[in-house]
Amino acid sequence: MKIVVCVKQTPSASETRFNEETKTLVREGVSLVISSIDRRALLEALRLRGEVGGTVAVLTMGPPQAESALQECLALGADEAILLTDRAFAGADTLATARAIALALRKLSPDLVVCGKFSIDSETAQVPSEVAELLDLPQVTSVRKLRPTPEASTLWVERETDEGFEQYEVRLPALLSVTELIIASRRPTPEAMEAAKEKPLATWTAADIGGDPALLGSAGSPTRVAELRSAALERKGQTISGEDPAWASAQLAAYLFANGLFQPRSHGAATKPRRMAPRDAAPGRAVWVLAEMLGGQPRPVSYELLGAAQDVADRFGGEVAAVLAGDPAVAKHVAALGAFGADTVYLAADDRLSTYNTEHFAHIVTTAIQRYRPHLVLFPSTTNGRDLAPRIAARLGVGLTGDCVGLEIDGEGEVAMLKPAFGGNIVSPIYSRTLPVMGTVRPGMLEARAPNWGIRPRVVPLPLSWEGESRVRLLEASAEPGLDAQGLDNADIVVGVGMGVGGPQHLPEVQQLAKALGASLAGSLRVATAGWLPPQLQLGLTGKAVAPRFYIAIGVSGQANHLVGARKAQHIIAINNDPAAPIFKSADFGVVGDWKQIVPALVEALSVRLPVGHS
Repeated sequence: MKIVVCVKQTPSASETRFNEETKTLVREGVSLVISSIDRRALLEALRLRGEVGGTVAVLTMGPPQAESALQECLALGADEAILLTDRAFAGADTLATARAIALALRKLSPDLVVCGKFSIDSETAQVPSEVAELLDLPQVTSVRKLRPTPEASTLWVERETDEGFEQYEVRLPALLSVTELIIASRRPTPEAMEAAKEKPLATWTAADIGGDPALLGSAGSPTRVAELRSAALERKGQTISGEDPAWASAQLAAYLFANGLFQPRSHGAATKPRRMAPRDAAPGRAVWVLAEMLGGQPRPVSYELLGAAQDVADRFGGEVAAVLAGDPAVAKHVAALGAFGADTVYLAADDRLSTYNTEHFAHIVTTAIQRYRPHLVLFPSTTNGRDLAPRIAARLGVGLTGDCVGLEIDGEGEVAMLKPAFGGNIVSPIYSRTLPVMGTVRPGMLEARAPNWGIRPRVVPLPLSWEGESRVRLLEASAEPGLDAQGLDNADIVVGVGMGVGGPQHLPEVQQLAKALGASLAGSLRVATAGWLPPQLQLGLTGKAVAPRFYIAIGVSGQANHLVGARKAQHIIAINNDPAAPIFKSADFGVVGDWKQIVPALVEALSVRLPVGHS
């Protein structure tokens, strides 16, 4: 089997600094590293090569100094490396990057392309799906396991979803993007680094891959970055001793109640009523939302996006529409989408859509966009949303901004998608040069409007007209027992579990606190890797991002890559017995003490003030 692994060299997220005066990133002295998930993608490809034979090549696009990343990949075991380097590639957004990589891959003709789920700097998760579309390859994203099958032309893969796992048979050639849990990481020995110098490392320019400079680099990028803004958050940093657990827990309980524990969460947009449908909506100014189903219900993020869509539509004078696809039962949710803001619902309801399929859903949504030409299309930044939106953007040849935390409309009426990067340390307004403007938006970042159940949306059926069978066949889908990943998206309180808890046998004690608070449970990467909690509940750079009122971190050391997932919390609470733990520098309130004593005492302190309905 001929395998090509796409890797990216990125600045170290923990070392990245932002200059407030110049509004630029400080790159001097910042280490360049292989994106951590890309490293694991390579190691998994090498493992697969060991089972089926063949070769593994690594491909990257970057400046000449990116050769150092390729040398490391060769030292890990890759057979050859290719560096795409040319001034014509400079300033590329995800689509322009995908075009260059796709041209190089076409020249290499691999049986399998393996990528990391996303890179640690931009976190878009767009390039893999866009490359797959440009090469007309089947794709499976968020892969956590893979193995060969008796048929040399297929692979068995297991995909992580937001509610569990799916097993597929994918026909080769294909593209896979993998999660950080696919395989353990390792680094090469000095001896292997020296031996790697004898392996082939080729340098290709735009001319070598037959690239049109007008479609590459900044010239071929349909999106542009307007500016860089610091997104640093200041925390109160109050820390107390936990030597007296009863006293410390009383102080912590007082802090929680003083900051609104068990009080209704105040959201300005939540009291804003659903806008009335315009009588004369401006043609070509419609704002669309892809409504996503989970567990037979629309995900709350669908309503959040409809709320934001109404704000934009008010400025544009256009209508708000929802695109809803699924089995015939999804039609019963049309009324709810209308109540929360959809003036029109574009509906594809068919038994063939009972399970999510990238190829089928991409065909339906792309065809609808081409026919009705909306101005703005918003997708949820969920596992399926991140899988689908880039494929559609590449098919349409338009820009896409991924994993946004908000939207703005400037003085000229242009939509800017607010994109965090480098672990959320900076936020950039991203503009699109193409229509429709497209973006994926994180759950929990926006607010739904108050529903109006008296409004009935117009329903427009969407045709189902794809040819042939899917090249990706679903074998089995399973839900993780007791998983509340959807609840985590919109949780008011999240209790985080770190390795300092000591082991999975102690989780029931932490869950008692979560139950008392009505909180959702989450964990660090190491907790997910160890199997204490499902990976769908991991917070951090390679996991979920949440925006609760309180994030209570128990036994969490507080590494930067984890805190990315909780930085939008209004209050971060830390309980840790290590006074030097980094979490205390990023917390509003910290207790230095043994969580096994603090947590039961806190549950007791809360019990005397619990409102009706909590126990």
